Amino acid sequence: MKEYINASMIITAVAVLIYSAAPASAGLFGPTDLEKCRNAKVATGLKLKYCYKDKAKTENQLASLKKQCRNERANLASNIRNLENNVASLKKQLRASKDQRSDEKKLAAARISQLEKTIAILKQNSSQKEQGLLARLKAMEKRYEKEINHKLAQLRSERERYLREIADLRKSHAVEITKLQGVIDRLNDELSSLKKLTTKQKEELERLVAQERELEKQLQKEIQNGEIRLKKFHNKLIINIDNRISFDSGSARLKKDIRPALSKIARILNNYPENSIVIEGHTDTDKIRGGRKFKDNWHLSTERALSVLRYILRNKNLDKSRFSAAGYGEFNPIVPNNTGINKALNRRVDIVVIPRVNKK
Repeated sequence: MKEYINASMIITAVAVLIYSAAPASAGLFGPTDLEKCRNAKVATGLKLKYCYKDKAKTENQLASLKKQCRNERANLASNIRNLENNVASLKKQLRASKDQRSDEKKLAAARISQLEKTIAILKQNSSQKEQGLLARLKAMEKRYEKEINHKLAQLRSERERYLREIADLRKSHAVEITKLQGVIDRLNDELSSLKKLTTKQKEELERLVAQERELEKQLQKEIQNGEIRLKKFHNKLIINIDNRISFDSGSARLKKDIRPALSKIARILNNYPENSIVIEGHTDTDKIRGGRKFKDNWHLSTERALSVLRYILRNKNLDKSRFSAAGYGEFNPIVPNNTGINKALNRRVDIVVIPRVNKK
């Protein structure tokens, strides 16, 4: 603000000097000089006006800051008073806690003294009770000894029974281990042979896997219903058709239910023309009743294999020279023929897919 006042005073003094230094012949300022002087005066007035406004604004800000400072001081004073009150309350609680602990110690000391007196009285009157207790303890000891001996005898009997069961399990496990070892050896042999396969042979096996996946996809419904099963054995793909949906008992005539699945199989086999197909018929050990149409299970199993073969070869795109049929009767079961369920599993027709890798 002082700078603005000094500037206006300097401008006024300059104007006076110019006026006094003008030539006498002129008499007064010219129009241009007067206009400049007026503009300078107006500018000086405006500067003074803005200086007063800045001063008022600064004073208002100062007053606001002082008010804010007073409020903060009041809040701090209030917080200090609250803290002092809390400290006083905590001191009071601490004194009350100390008094309570002192009272509890006194009560505990009195209780201990009372218990000591009670123990002394009980010791004086315990002699007769001790004799009675000893007699009861002896009787209980005899009873418990008898029960323990009985339990030990039971445990020995159970232990012997468990040992016999363990021995039987070991025998059965040894048999299973022998079987599994044979499977492991066979798988190791297969693994060794697979390692020796040429690149071309590996491609053939990969095509067999692709064929298996395609069959699983196309026959998903039949596989889920347990009507058709797929398995690989010695690098061969076996399509196992359950006898329930393919033939009636003692018959070699195809049921209608199996025909759509056989058509799917024929289309998929056509996509892999390098494979050989053997259709095998199998029965259980039950003898043929009547014996008019079929002489024996060999005859029945062969006719069933031929029925499947003839239906598949209705697909004219298939090369008949790739196909053959065989009947095994009851002499190639997959499970023992000792239950009805096992016999049902053995009554089957297998479509065996033999890739080029297995041909000699």
